[in-house]
Order: sequence, then C-alpha cells, then structure tokens
Amino acid sequence: MIKILIADDEPLVQIGLRSMIDWSSLGAEICGTAANGDAAWDLINEHRPDIVITDIQMPCSSGLELGKRCMDELGRIPVFIILTSFEDFQYAREAMSFSAVDYLVKIDLSPGTLTAAVKKAIEQVELIRQQNPEFQDSRQSLLLFQERFYIRLLNNLFESREQFFHQKEQFQITLDAAGYAAAMIRFIPNAPGTAMSGDTELSLQTYNQTLQMLQELLSRYIPCHIVALDTHFLAVIFFLTDRHMPDWKKSVADALKNTFDMLRSYYNADFHTSVGSLVQDCLDLASSYSDARQLTSRLSGETPLLFYDEAPDADTLHNIFSMSLFRDDISQAFQELDEQALCNTLDPIITLLGQDHVRFSQALDAAGSILHFSMTLLSDGPELVANIFHDEPDSYQSLYRLKSVSGIISWLIRLEEGLCLAFKDKKKGHQHSLAVLCCQYIREHIHERIYLQDIADTFGISPNYLSQLFKKCMDVGISEYITTQKIDESKKLLRETNLKVYEISDRLGFESSFYFSKVFKKITGMSPKDYRTLPS
Repeated sequence: MIKILIADDEPLVQIGLRSMIDWSSLGAEICGTAANGDAAWDLINEHRPDIVITDIQMPCSSGLELGKRCMDELGRIPVFIILTSFEDFQYAREAMSFSAVDYLVKIDLSPGTLTAAVKKAIEQVELIRQQNPEFQDSRQSLLLFQERFYIRLLNNLFESREQFFHQKEQFQITLDAAGYAAAMIRFIPNAPGTAMSGDTELSLQTYNQTLQMLQELLSRYIPCHIVALDTHFLAVIFFLTDRHMPDWKKSVADALKNTFDMLRSYYNADFHTSVGSLVQDCLDLASSYSDARQLTSRLSGETPLLFYDEAPDADTLHNIFSMSLFRDDISQAFQELDEQALCNTLDPIITLLGQDHVRFSQALDAAGSILHFSMTLLSDGPELVANIFHDEPDSYQSLYRLKSVSGIISWLIRLEEGLCLAFKDKKKGHQHSLAVLCCQYIREHIHERIYLQDIADTFGISPNYLSQLFKKCMDVGISEYITTQKIDESKKLLRETNLKVYEISDRLGFESSFYFSKVFKKITGMSPKDYRTLPS
C-alpha cells in the first residue's frame, strides 16, 4: 500500500483531498495530515510516506523548504505533488528540483487532475524502488521492526534492559516521557442505532481509515503510538508529559472523548476503551497493558471508558490466570515457527485448564492471552488466525461467546493445530527472509565492529538460533560472511581512496591493522599494500 501524507494549512483543503478520490482504488492510503511544514516533517519521519501532497505556502516552513529538506536528508522518496493558490513558473521549477512530480493549482483541482497526479507519483515511486531495491527493503524493514518493538514492549518480551536499549537505539525510537499508560480500544463499526453493513471489505477499509485518523487526532492532545491488533482491537501507548501528569486520567479521558466525538461524525463507529495503570518506567508498560486487557470484558455501552483503578474489582484482577510463566516459551516458538516447541508449551496449559479447580474466567483469560500473542507476535497473525476459524460466523471472536471451560479447551486445541500446520508451511520462507535481513544489517553496519549478540538482539532471537538459521539459509557461517563483506569493502576503499591501511582497518572495526592485514591476505592471497598496487 502506497502511503500518502497531506500538508496544507487549510482544514477544508485537507478534508477535500481526503474525500475527493477513492484512495484505496489506487492502492494508496492517507497516513496523516499536517497544518504546517514542521509538523509535516515530524510526520514524514514517523510514517515514512511514499508521496507528500503539500501546499507551497504554509506556516513554519514552506512546501518547497519541506521538499528540499526531504531530498537532502531522506533521498528520492518521498516524492512530492505541489499545490498552490496561484501559478508561478519559478515555484514550479524549484519544485521539480526535489522529486516533485506534478504542480497543481488549487482552483483547477478536480478528481481527474488529482488522480492523474497521484498515478504519476506512484509510477515514480515504483521506478525508484526498482532502481534501488535496497531502499524499499531498508525502509520497510525499519517500520516493521519499530512496530515489533512496541509489541515486544507491551508484552514484556525483552530479555534484558540491555536488549531493550539496543533495539530502541537501533530502530530510532524515542521514549522519554514523564509517565506512560497503555490502553485497549475496541473498534465497533456501525454503532447501535445505525444501519448495519454486510460488506466485510468496506468494514476493513473503514477500520484502516479510522486507525489513521485516530493516530492523527489523538496525538494532537497527548503524544501516543497506536498498535493495530486486529480489525476489532487496537492498543495505545500514551506518552504523558509533565503538563499531563498532575491529572493524567482527566487528560486521557478528555483526549479520548474529543477524538471519538470527531471520528463518530465521519464514520458510523463507536469505541470502548480500557486504560491501564500509570507507570513511570517505560519497561513497566507491559503491566499497564495487562491491566487494560483484563478490563475489556467489563466495558459496555453504559461503561465505554474504564480506568484500571476505578474498576470495582481491581484488587482481584491480578489473581486471574497469569500467562507470565509461559510467555517467553510461546514467544520463542512464534519467532522460530517451531511447531514442536509450541505444542510443548500449549499442551501443558490445556491440561492445566482441564483441572477441576480452574474457573471459567481463568480459562477465558488464558485463551485470550494466547490469542493475543498469536495476533501480535506473528507477522500475519490476524490473517493466519482468521483462516483457522474461517468457518465460524465471527471467526476467532467465537472464543468470546463460549460458555464453558470445555468449549474453551476445544477452541484452544483447534488454534494449536492450525498454528502448527501454518508453521510447517511458513518456516522455510520466514527463515530465508530473516537471513536476508541479517545480511542487510551487516551491510548497513559494515563500518562498525559487528557482534553476533547485537544482530540477535536486533531481531529478537537467540544468538545460537541465528547462527544455525544463517548457516542453513546462506550456506556460510555468519562470522565468515561478516569477514568476507568487510574484506570486500576494504578492497573498495583501497581502490577508491587514499586512506592508509591502518585507517581502513580502524574504519571497518578490525582489532588492529596487523589482524586486518592477516585476514586480508588469507582471503585474497596478498597484502592490502600489494592489492592497492595492482593495475586497474
């Protein structure tokens, strides 16, 4: 899906552009809107759009300044479509200098001209990607791993603080709020009293559009990050500032109310929200998130918003069946697509749930946790799980209409069997993709000292599993691959620069120039100095 950002200081223009054409029919989605150049720059860095539609004249920084900054710091993507209230060839000429593919006068703007400009921009994006495939892989990988970082944070899946800080830095994520709180929002299309739509695809489209607007609108009140879980639920991380902290619950409640009021005027939808406890260490967000998840069953039309410490039975919620003992094993089984490890983890849980003393609420919470892990920790979790329960009218949501522990156990067995079958089909392709991403990581960090632990931490897997996987997929050990890539890079530096041998050794992260020369000669059969003197 092509991501498009709209930047214009006129709200009516923003709304008009959103509604003028059917973006999904072009394979595009609006990832955000901004009212000035500085806000647009922040959204570009957050969402990494492929196309920016921007007015020339805006507060803070103009559309031309925004385009030039993107070209200087981000390269050829995003491409730009320039809007203006007047025609001026000089502006147009400046715009074309930074990957602007079209220049549209607002007074002449129509669905036809906008569609033509967007199609031209999409063609330009695809051409750039074809010419530079590593560009697409790198940026998509960053966005993917940023999202996985937040999922791991919410589910307390970091092995240590060191791994957390390594990934935080690696994926360019800033977490420096005065306080944090997690929330669960249930998206309810066709709110009570409105006409129901039987068009599933339309409901999915509405969900995606609502998700984009929710992120954009909610962030205007409180900085936040939204994680899509499935077409029914999403998670929100609130980054509370010093201004919000004295009465943080009122700040959150007001932000949610104002946002939902605006969304209801655009979509036939309602929202039920549970908010977990306030934490001041971002690594404690998993606790806040667990609190919020346990409250979802207590929400209703009469109680659409509930804070954890306001729940009548808040003191007893922590006594519900805890998955903390099994979380790491489930996570590892999902990461490695290991069906045997999954069975070894889920079978004891299912046996435990079958014991006489287990209450229905405990069994439902355990099954809900496993469903949640399946949806969030697997890259295509929602689609995979929905396929397992494809013959149910409400798909995997059928879990929540069960009335007995035995029914929940049968549901879990079906989920386990379906996941195991899917793992067998997906494993080979997944392992190869992970190995390719490791190669990409090595190329991007070729001028640093590369440690196996750092690569493993980046992708959230164990060093031992990474070594085995890489050797299996690439037919070469990962240490050998790193060394070969560094020597290839040193050849280039020897040929194309006047750097001294010890400078090249230092730049590529070798322990010493002596060790570098020894490795270079072992691989090439000659010293770096002799290689440099070879005729071109």
